[in-house]
Amino acid sequence: MSFTCDLCAKEVKGIPNQCALCGFWVHNSCGSLPRRLKVIRHKHLLHLTHSYLEVRLHQSDSRFCQLCVQKVNTNYGFYYCSKCDFVAHLDCAADYRNRENINLQELKEGENEDPELDQSVDSAAYKVKNIKEREDGTEIAIEKMQRVRTSNSPPFYSCLNCSFFLHESCAKLPRKKRHPFHQHLLTLFHVNTTFECYACKRNFNGFTYWCGICQFKLDFQCSLILDILTHPGHEHQLLSSIESKHNCSCCDSKISPIFRCTTCKFALDFKCATLPQTARYKQHEHPFTLRYTAEDESGEYYCDICEEERNSKHWFYYCANCDYPAHTRCILGKNPNVK
Repeated sequence: MSFTCDLCAKEVKGIPNQCALCGFWVHNSCGSLPRRLKVIRHKHLLHLTHSYLEVRLHQSDSRFCQLCVQKVNTNYGFYYCSKCDFVAHLDCAADYRNRENINLQELKEGENEDPELDQSVDSAAYKVKNIKEREDGTEIAIEKMQRVRTSNSPPFYSCLNCSFFLHESCAKLPRKKRHPFHQHLLTLFHVNTTFECYACKRNFNGFTYWCGICQFKLDFQCSLILDILTHPGHEHQLLSSIESKHNCSCCDSKISPIFRCTTCKFALDFKCATLPQTARYKQHEHPFTLRYTAEDESGEYYCDICEEERNSKHWFYYCANCDYPAHTRCILGKNPNVK
């Protein structure tokens, strides 16, 4: 017979599994879904949930799967973490590429959280904030929780024997952490060799979170961003997606992972997401500010450094004092994260 599965909302043919008391029908595939599972991108177990269970979602009007960034119909079945208000499609959570290979029969709720992992410096939401420059050239965060700073503003630690400096916040980074982009535990290392960051695809050296099993590497800035991004260059909240067919709206690159807007078609890759809000260029007198829209309506836009044409839709750096626009690559250089 033909019927609509009350878990996946698909029209299917076959013999349904039916509850005689409430008329709840599911087909065999959904009937065999696990009641709980663990996905790589979330630290807690996800539980198979249905609207019949009267689960109160924090944002029940419009929910998005935090694995594929597509809408979830919460009138049917989905996987859910009530601790973090984390929602995922049935197919996305059950996909072997997203699931963590652990024995759930031997795992109790909460046991997957390693007590040695100090996550106090991390949060599910990451904000890119503005920076103010002092008269001596050092930079300070206008907002208290700014974590990515490009100068050694106090308080910081220094080595008496060599030129090694650390912000106080950097010195307190956890030695080990989990990240939603990788299934294994990551360890903090300081390396002098140049590597490519998995997320932003930039070459870097210095601090990295590294997996000794897979040689997976994240540079320091990308390791701070988890699932949700709030950026001054876009009015809506952005969710990270490992696989996407969308190009970055700010540079047209097509690299994954990428951040996607749940409200509009805006997308942002990690390279653009981690651009500093202010930057200096050689001997130029004033600092440059990251701009998200064209400086005027002339229709002709050029970089004053390389003198090549600029795409008006791409982000760029701009000195308002001198009316001086420039490509981000021209200001930052080819490898801004290599010291």
